[in-house]
Amino acid sequence: MVGKTLLLFISVFLVIWINNWNESNITHDSIDSVIINKLDAMQTDKTINLSDGRILGYAEYGDSLGFPILYFHGGQESRLSSIFMDSTAKKLNIRLISPDRPGVGISTYQANRQFLDWGNDIVELADSLGLRKYSVFGLSGGAPHVLACIMSDSSRIENASIISGATPYEYKGSLKGMWFPVKLIHWFASWKNDKQLRKLIQDDFDALVDKPEKRIKQFQKYLPKPDKKLMINHPEYGWDFIEGSKESYKQGIEAVVQEWKLYVSDWQMNLNNIQFPVNLWYGAEDKMAPISRGNYYNTQLPNSKLNVIENEGHFSLIRNHLEEILVELKTTSKKM
Repeated sequence: MVGKTLLLFISVFLVIWINNWNESNITHDSIDSVIINKLDAMQTDKTINLSDGRILGYAEYGDSLGFPILYFHGGQESRLSSIFMDSTAKKLNIRLISPDRPGVGISTYQANRQFLDWGNDIVELADSLGLRKYSVFGLSGGAPHVLACIMSDSSRIENASIISGATPYEYKGSLKGMWFPVKLIHWFASWKNDKQLRKLIQDDFDALVDKPEKRIKQFQKYLPKPDKKLMINHPEYGWDFIEGSKESYKQGIEAVVQEWKLYVSDWQMNLNNIQFPVNLWYGAEDKMAPISRGNYYNTQLPNSKLNVIENEGHFSLIRNHLEEILVELKTTSKKM
């Protein structure tokens, strides 16, 4: 039972963490217009009708005639979060398909959903798009969605990768080496009463909408060194992230709350039974998905390969090593 003293400390900490940033000199009007123009030139608002009556929204980037790779965004992100991948996908002749999860962006909310349900949605998406073969990868909270697809459609999947991925919550040490604010939201999500979780998520959305410059300043000041350097040298990545995150709240906070509760619940997956080869990519300096999580997957997934990249964090790894990740996913599979 968490005492009142700890609750008071947490509340004060959150107020400081979310609101007490130095004013940024960055203005986002010009960057905003660049993002909008980029989105207008892409196919970012595509949909299919699922068999249960829901709508699944998705975006396409890269080469429309290229090899299809499905990307599953992180938590509190959306189909728009992969805009930064467009030019690399074009260069590599890859058709990058990025779906919104239920209740995110333009996808219909799904009551009582489980991670395994995602595999069924992606089977329907692949059927609708006529995909005979494709690869999948996911960042952070996209990890369980990669595993769900492997369990549902392994015969069509060429390669699968987890980048800086979330892991099941129940094993000992699941939060080892994690940044305190990220530990905090895991704790809130694990409580039966979700009042604090909802408040934190609502505060996050309000900050994204009302104080985006301060959020950029937060990235540049408080993230681990590799991510901080990335956001200072490429503030446009921060703005892309904010736009993708705002889209995750398009229908409200319910889907984000739901997914956080799923992260700390039983995933209903026996990792030891997943024989499909899985590439694992983790940054040595990542404090949101620490190396310990990569090590856990590497011990639980029988055919996994762990790549630990020095001097990379949660945001920087996928941006600095995207080409390597995509080339690996496009390569003809050696799966058994």
